[in-house]
Amino acid sequence: DIMKTTIILVALCAVCLARPQDRYNPKVKYNPPFEQNLQSRPVKPIAILSQTSQFNFDGNFNYDFQSENGITSQAAGTVKSLGPEEQAQVMQGSYSYTAPDGTPISASWYADETGFHVEGAHLPTAPPIPVAIAKSLEYIRSLPPAKENQYYNYNN
Repeated sequence: DIMKTTIILVALCAVCLARPQDRYNPKVKYNPPFEQNLQSRPVKPIAILSQTSQFNFDGNFNYDFQSENGITSQAAGTVKSLGPEEQAQVMQGSYSYTAPDGTPISASWYADETGFHVEGAHLPTAPPIPVAIAKSLEYIRSLPPAKENQYYNYNN
């Protein structure tokens, strides 16, 4: 009696689980590509007023560029010896242009073994170091260097 009930219950569960599931099946919609409605008007090409460049096989180079719309860019680079087997490319230059809001943008930069460094009036600057922190840093610099494992003994 219990065996028949168990078999009927298992068969009923199997029938319920074998039933097709209602799956989410959205209708596929076709979305045409976005068409931007631009007024077609001829765009005048921007003239290059001057452009010079010189690249040497020893790694030295310089270039200068100026366009009709006020964009200028210039750079020069040399190879710097860091030791008998090491060299680094050292470059410096500047660029300027007018931002879309009319703000003149001008920057000077250099790049060497320490990284890329840029200066410009439009770039944010860090706030000054508070006086107390500056004094603390100066005090730390005045201390003699710590000896290795002076404060921590890892052998115990």
